[in-house]
Amino acid sequence: MTPPDRSRKRNHFIFIVALVLAAIIVAGAIFDRKTRPVLISGPMVQIPEPDKLAVIWNTKAFFHHGAVRLAGPDGFKIVSPARIREDGGYEATFKGLAPIGKYTYTVLSYAFLGREIELTEPLPVYMPAPRGRPMRFAALGDSGMGNHAQAALAEQITRSHPDVVIHVGDLVYPSGAREDYLIHFFQPNEALIRFAPFMPVLGNHDAFTENGKPLLDTFDLPRNGPPGIEPGRCYWFDFGDARFVALDSNRVGNVKGAVLTKKRMKTVIAPWVRDVLTNCDARWKFVYFHHPFYTGSTHPAKGGAYMKEAYVDIFENCGVDIVFVGHNHLYERTAPIRGDRIVEDGSGVVYITTGAGGAPRYPEDLPPPDYIRVYYDQELSFTQVDLTGNRLELMQINPQGNILDHYVLEKPPAAASQPAPRDSKPE
Repeated sequence: MTPPDRSRKRNHFIFIVALVLAAIIVAGAIFDRKTRPVLISGPMVQIPEPDKLAVIWNTKAFFHHGAVRLAGPDGFKIVSPARIREDGGYEATFKGLAPIGKYTYTVLSYAFLGREIELTEPLPVYMPAPRGRPMRFAALGDSGMGNHAQAALAEQITRSHPDVVIHVGDLVYPSGAREDYLIHFFQPNEALIRFAPFMPVLGNHDAFTENGKPLLDTFDLPRNGPPGIEPGRCYWFDFGDARFVALDSNRVGNVKGAVLTKKRMKTVIAPWVRDVLTNCDARWKFVYFHHPFYTGSTHPAKGGAYMKEAYVDIFENCGVDIVFVGHNHLYERTAPIRGDRIVEDGSGVVYITTGAGGAPRYPEDLPPPDYIRVYYDQELSFTQVDLTGNRLELMQINPQGNILDHYVLEKPPAAASQPAPRDSKPE
């Protein structure tokens, strides 16, 4: 073979190799693009225990597994692999965390060759503040329409930077179906649930599907409820100077899909509520559930009479400050009530209907009951509560940030030292 022939063959070989390498690179790029994980929902943070953080998300992925990297204010970093949830999503948990201010977490995905992909930037999250630390929480209900109005209110809540959000039920309309959670909950609340633990109770619409199981499966709620009651239906948690008690108010014979009878509410749940509210050193005590029994709107007060019969004496005798409810799609604030009578501030329980979270509003019946101090039924709104030592400041806020109601409650000064300043939230 002459030298030119060898040169031509070598060049031909090099050309073929280059084509193969180019094809491999293109195929690899296409494979990477097709299989690169994409967030479908979340991440969402949860506080199932006082020192435990759970991060929940769902991805579209191929040959990937998930994890979360957590960084603390003292510089430590730890990676927790995720477990696969029943709904096919991921959940990573961290235990033994101290309430020492802001943590950051990053959701990760690993390809089958171990390549790490960051699905989010480092996101802030705050563990439950200790006693004596000021805190802010938001309350709302009846939100799950999946429309622009709901999303606008969620954006306003996000701008207020609450430490925690409580939801009084009807999270997903029309029937709490699993397939509706993406559009009716995760997408409207995308920014909020990344940093503020979202702690719901079952509304009547949430219970329509599988007795409320989709909600209980979606969230990782505290498993400290009454004995013999399915975990997540009733629970409690502490944050700062507050204790929050969450109750399932859906009663068999009253709500499709309900599993709790009036007898179980009175004989099993009520003693647990009394114990949780009695054995407690919290400065402030709050209870929340769905069905109201002090209200003046479309769903009458008598519709929640079974809740009143089971719990109102406990609320009054155990020093509950505010009860948050929904079901009626408007805002109402009662006077302090004790023994069905209006009393002075600090001497009874205030009932807040905060059901203007997204669904079409219900009108207040006119004239309203004597115990209704303020009502607003014209637009969506949420409740914001700031706690600083012996002072509670409540505001009802619309999607534009306008204040619809302002209420302040002060308690006698506590013997404890002055609280530390509330941590600032990221803009």
